[in-house]
Amino acid sequence: MARLLWLIFMLALVSVLLAGASWAAAYNGLGNLLGAPPPVMGTQKTTFLWDGLPTVRGHPRVWKFSFYPTRIPGAPEAVVYISPIGRVILTEPSDLAERIKAYHNTGY
Repeated sequence: MARLLWLIFMLALVSVLLAGASWAAAYNGLGNLLGAPPPVMGTQKTTFLWDGLPTVRGHPRVWKFSFYPTRIPGAPEAVVYISPIGRVILTEPSDLAERIKAYHNTGY
């Protein structure tokens, strides 16, 4: 019985470590998109979509980072979908990367 409890505990610990590493990779991918210093993005909400992203072929599981209100011109709210390994899958608005570059170039 003690061995079963130990295995369950170790499985839970490994699961938490993998989830944390996945979130860290996704957050790093978000940082690469936003640049340095990042624009003022407002309130952030982060969720993991277990059922996947229905608008993308294959419905990949993704981290969803949503922000409101942002200071990016033309994007009062922004949503970024990032894979568990840190690759940006989709942004809303679709030209968010260009808007962020324009934001950095204006010096706001």
